[in-house]
Amino acid sequence: MNSGSALARRCRSRLFAAFLGLALMSGCSSLKIAGERDAVFAQAVEASLESDSNLAGAASWRYVSGSTADDPRYDRALRILGESAERLGFTYAASLWYLEIAQARRDVDVVDDAVRGLERIMTQKAFDESTILRGFVASEDLTGLPPEQMAFIYYYQGLNSLRNGLRDWANLQFGLIPKGSPYGARATYVLAVDKLTSYDLSGAQADLEALVADDEEKQNLPESLRNDIERTLGRIAFEQNRYRDAIKSYEKLRKTAVNDPSLLLEMAWSHYYLGEYERALGLLIALDAPAYRQLIAPERFLLEALSLRHICQFEPARKAAVRLRAAYGGAIKDLYDGVPIKESEALRGAARLRTAGRGIGDFRVLIEAERKRIDDIEDDIGPEFAKRLRGIYDAGIAEASRREDEELLHEMQAVARELLNSEEGVRLILHELGVALLRGRRRPPGSETRLRIEDTFSESDILYRFEGEFWTDELDDLVVTMEDRCID
Repeated sequence: MNSGSALARRCRSRLFAAFLGLALMSGCSSLKIAGERDAVFAQAVEASLESDSNLAGAASWRYVSGSTADDPRYDRALRILGESAERLGFTYAASLWYLEIAQARRDVDVVDDAVRGLERIMTQKAFDESTILRGFVASEDLTGLPPEQMAFIYYYQGLNSLRNGLRDWANLQFGLIPKGSPYGARATYVLAVDKLTSYDLSGAQADLEALVADDEEKQNLPESLRNDIERTLGRIAFEQNRYRDAIKSYEKLRKTAVNDPSLLLEMAWSHYYLGEYERALGLLIALDAPAYRQLIAPERFLLEALSLRHICQFEPARKAAVRLRAAYGGAIKDLYDGVPIKESEALRGAARLRTAGRGIGDFRVLIEAERKRIDDIEDDIGPEFAKRLRGIYDAGIAEASRREDEELLHEMQAVARELLNSEEGVRLILHELGVALLRGRRRPPGSETRLRIEDTFSESDILYRFEGEFWTDELDDLVVTMEDRCID
């Protein structure tokens, strides 16, 4: 072997070793946390002021993990830890650290910041309602906070009281909310909705319309609250048989609640009771779009069959009715076979779609997403901080999953009732269709001849025909132009 070849191999070996060393170094944390405790705290404070959340979080956790609650700087380090976690996107972990500060109330100045942090998370993200809301905000006797924070406390304490049937206490708490606070409008909405439990439709409507009229001038209601108000006004109008007014409320919602398929179903019922079957059918067909697959509403098939029956389209009506079995046949079979509700996998699947994006289901999805983020930034926050975050999220996911299973059973029971009711409705409509065929194509009692929807278009309108297509921005504008085969 010549010396040139040996030298080349040695050079390649050294280059490989150097490359491997760089690769290994790139996978290690670049954080350098001070060793002395006072220096660690100072480092956490400085990093927080400079918005270096990686270093601030890692240093504050190093300090907290080596301290006790008797340390006068413990809560301040916890605040830096919570704020750093929140900025890094770990809102669940941040809420627990804020909660620890707020419950202990050792340092008044830090408590204010902790409660403000809880408010941010509760109003912007899914959160642990059991621990944060019911376990602290709604039950603790909190005083001495700034007025804007006390408004937040009074609102949620009043809301929790109302949910537990304590109306007098709820009114007292809501009455303590300072005038001009955005929580005042939320309280007014909650009290208006509470009137619906005693069927005071007119009273609830008056309160909500006054809230809308006041906001037209001030424009300070959050979009989510405006949506809730319009939806409630639409439902009140529907219940009062003011279907045209209900549709007006739903039309306003279309611009801001574009991903809500239940809105299309409510609109379809309103058009049905107005005799506008073609429009109702268009909205129901829109619900077949893949984007709305998560909607679990057995009644939609019954409504489709009823709408088709009113224009004497007997065979399409029969096919629409039996679609219920096609969609939920497994769950219906389990119910008729006597399978216990909690053991039916078909019912469980339907109920899980119903709970997704709501309450505990939404919270579980959030913390699972935040848990995955830990792996992505472990090199930036260091192994100690990452290990602590994993412990928090693993425990949180396990508890959220347990609670979701409890809620899922209630949802499975609700879906089972809806399926049985819709199945009974399907049986009735199929029987009625059979009778109608014997009697000829006579219009059903109470159904009036109406102007065909095609005749309502002007020359400037453009009609597009789609076959098996769904254009997302056109889903709620679909109409069905089927021939009215009834004989008047």
